[in-house]
This record gives sequence, C-alpha cells and structure tokens, in this order.
Amino acid sequence: MSKNNGKSYSKEEREAFIAKKREAREQVFAILFEMTFTNDSYKDILDNAVESRLIVADDYTTKILEYYSSHKDEIDEIIKANIKGWTFERLSRVPLSIMRLALCEIRCCKTPESVAVNEAVELTKKYAAPKEASFVNAVLAAAVRRSDDEKIDSGEKSEDEQ
Repeated sequence: MSKNNGKSYSKEEREAFIAKKREAREQVFAILFEMTFTNDSYKDILDNAVESRLIVADDYTTKILEYYSSHKDEIDEIIKANIKGWTFERLSRVPLSIMRLALCEIRCCKTPESVAVNEAVELTKKYAAPKEASFVNAVLAAAVRRSDDEKIDSGEKSEDEQ
C-alpha cells in the first residue's frame, strides 16, 4: 500500500487511478487535436464527443481544456520558443496537440514535469510517427529547463527545492 495525504491506497486503487488519468489525457488530446482542424470551441467539440462517443468528461478533462482555451497563446509561445530547426506552422498536429496537453498539465494541474513529459512521449508513440516521440521529448524538456531557469532567475524555488 502507498500513502497519499495520509490515506492508504492499494495497488489496485493506484492502477485504476492511473488508468483513469491516462484515459482523460487521451480524451483531452483528441479534443485538442480536433481543435486544430476547426474554429469550434472546446465546449462544442466536447459536447459532441460526449454525445456521439459516450465520453465522460471528468473534472480533469474540463480543467485542462478550460486552461488551454484561456492560455492558448501563452502555451503556443512556449512551444515556439523551444522548437529548434522548425517553424511552428510546420509542426504536425499530433505532436503539437500532445505538447499543448503536457504543458497545460504542468501549468494548471501541477502534474510533475517528468510525469507530463513521459506521458506525452507515450501518447506520441501511440499516435504519431516513431521519430516524433524524441522531438516531443526534446521540446518539452527544453521548455521545462527554460521554466526552471526562469524560476531560479526570479528567485522562485523549483518543485525539487521545496
């Protein structure tokens, strides 16, 4: 058993939680991906997905989509600042959507950076060309390093130092 906030969880409970979180990530990814093709709001796409695909939109899914919707330009600027040898417009939609998801998870859900990056790489392996997983890893790692450097420059403590 492991403890979290003083409460003990069995191995089965932890595995169920992780599976649910992965499913939510995939749902967010699918909606972010769909948003690259249309000007529809995430709410419209999510409503259609719930209705047609029997998706259950949990709080986690909604929180990430709301965050992305209100911070889209900021998230995209982070990606633009960390791609090397590419223009933003040339990025494939799958890795772009996955990187957006990972950055939103880090920024709004306090997901540990290593977890968000690893999950992004795994999603990329599942839905994109194999070489794109290393690209996603490199871009997100650079974004995390840059973020840590900015925290240090501003006097903030990184998560590891707290």
